[in-house]
Amino acid sequence: MPTYRVLVRGKFDRPAEAVREKLRAGSGGEGLADLSFSEHGTLSYSNHLGGFSFRVAVEVAAGDDATARAHDHAELMAMELLDREGYPYRDLTVSSTCMDDVKVNRR
Repeated sequence: MPTYRVLVRGKFDRPAEAVREKLRAGSGGEGLADLSFSEHGTLSYSNHLGGFSFRVAVEVAAGDDATARAHDHAELMAMELLDREGYPYRDLTVSSTCMDDVKVNRR
């Protein structure tokens, strides 16, 4: 089963002041751990609360539509997280890299 590193990007959609405070309280992200691709996904954003990114590693069954299925799964995970936390969002875009296609140059 191929593994995809999927990046879902979007913008916060005019969050209320209470939501803004909640987001700012959780934005202690200063390390590289906030930029990792995990199976549960990692939400990261800057303190000005313009846009965000959700990084996730997704395994899907091989096939012609594997990329589309990985995108759909990652986008759904991001939307579920944002909805659960009460973060309004818009303009989601999805991109990915299939780790099976990455070539490693050895010296």
